[in-house]
Order: sequence, then structure tokens, then C-alpha cells
Amino acid sequence: MELRHLRYFVAVAEAGAFSRAATRLGLTQPALSRQVRDLEGELGVRLFERAGRRASLTSDGEGLLQRSRELLTAAAQLGEQAQAMRGGQAGVLRIGASPQAIQSVLAPFLARYLKSRPQVEVHLLEEGGLRLPALVERGEVHLAFGVLRGGEPLEGRLLFAVRALVVVSPTHRLRRSSTVDVTELRHESVLLLRQGFGTRDVFDSACRSAGVRPRIALESGDPQSLVALAESGRGVAVVPSTVLFSGRDVHAAPILSAGTSVGLWGSIVWDPRRFLPVYAKAFIDEITTYTRRTYPGRQYDRRAPPVPRPGP
Repeated sequence: MELRHLRYFVAVAEAGAFSRAATRLGLTQPALSRQVRDLEGELGVRLFERAGRRASLTSDGEGLLQRSRELLTAAAQLGEQAQAMRGGQAGVLRIGASPQAIQSVLAPFLARYLKSRPQVEVHLLEEGGLRLPALVERGEVHLAFGVLRGGEPLEGRLLFAVRALVVVSPTHRLRRSSTVDVTELRHESVLLLRQGFGTRDVFDSACRSAGVRPRIALESGDPQSLVALAESGRGVAVVPSTVLFSGRDVHAAPILSAGTSVGLWGSIVWDPRRFLPVYAKAFIDEITTYTRRTYPGRQYDRRAPPVPRPGP
């Protein structure tokens, strides 16, 4: 068995079809099918049920998928460690982040970070903020822009506060409000990020504390879609202060609950049990310094109380 066989197996499992997996891998479909059959023959188990163009995992395949991912991650880390022993100036850096963090923080920062590291290849994985620490713990990414929770075996550095904002059209009754208490949304149609985003989590908590049951008009994984709908008067969007509003005719204001700002602190997170390349450690130091000087949403700091810092 070779690592490429496991890589092909995982690719088909994630794509759900041999044709899509072959395209992603740059192989022909017959060649990929042959490699997977060779793996099945060597293991003595059937990994996929083939029905038309679909490929579904068998129970044996499901049992081997997580272990295969772990072996591929371990092999990648071995290569990265060898590169680090040769100076740590080349390799792959895998980073997980929410869509808005990629747009407002990573996009401007990576240009300067990579300028002095042309041999570092950055791979980004997009996910909601609350799900990102799990990707770090599983070894799928080296670092993530996430929220640390108590009891996790992860470490991190606080970067900046992320406020929950209401976004409304220029004709909405809240268009001149510098801040908005969560109780003022009691009778509004609310446009929310789906579960798994940190802003949704803290907004839901604030509503429960205030006894508010918002009328949810839409849940989405794309904050820009929510902003566009708010701009057209379809409801009140609740998005994080990392969202950019350039080109939008909207009004945004921080959300308060009983006089306290609703929000959370974003961190750069890693797993101390796993090997961390030299260039990943440099990334942590440099993004920490960068976000002390500039971060999205800092203009709201003058209009609302500070977001409470998490406890030790």
C-alpha cells in the first residue's frame, strides 16, 4: 500500500463521485478507479458502493476514512518537519478561517507575510468560526482564526474583538441609531448567519438573556447575502464587524444587551501537541502584531462599550 492509494480513496470519499475526484486529482476516471480497486484488493474489503455516477462509502469504507485522513496528515507533518530541520523556509501552511476573516484580515495580511517567504504555500480552508478549532485538533489545518472554549486542548492568542452588528437599509427606523439594544429587534424580521458562526452564537445567547424570540427571515453562510437583503429592505441583518460594507448603501450599528456589547474575541489557534513549522510560528507572531495596529470594525470602538475579554 502506498500513500497515494489512501489519498485517492479520501478524495473519492469527499467528492462522492469518481469523476469529480479524478478532475480534482488531475487523473482520468479509469486510472482513479483502477487505483481504488487495487487498494480494495490489497485490503480485502469493499470501500465504495457504486450507483451510477455516485460513489457511497460502505461501512468498511467509513471505518477506514478517518484513519486514512490521520495517516495522510501524519505523513504531511513528517515532510514539514523535515523541511523545518533544513531551515523552515519552505513548505505548506494550512489556515482555517471564516469567509469574512479571509476577506477583511487574511487577504491584506497575506500579501505582506508571503512577500518575504516566497517558498511558503498557504492553503486556506473556509468554515464557520465555531467549527474551526475542531479542524485544528484533527490536524486538518495548522492554524485557525477561531474562538477558544474552555476544556479544549488548544492554545491561542487573542487578536481583536468581533462585535455583533445590525445592518439596515437607509430607510429603516434604526438608520440613525449609534447602537441597538437586542430588545429593539423583538418585532423585526432578522437575517442571520447559520449555526456554527460565532456571531450567531453570541446573538442567540443575548436574545435568550433578554427574553427575545427573533423572527428569523433567513439563515445563510454568506454574510454578504444578508447585507444585500438588508440593503433592499428585506429585514435586519446581524453580521460580525469583520464584514466589509464597501459599495453598500447601509447603516451598521453595534448590538448591546443590557448596556453590554454583544460580541466575542477572535484568536489565532493552534494545537501544542502537534508539530508547528517555523513559518507557522512566524505567522502567529506577525498576525498578532498586525492586528494590534489595524483590525476590521475598530471604528465601532468609539460608539459602544468594549467587548468583554474572555476569562483566563
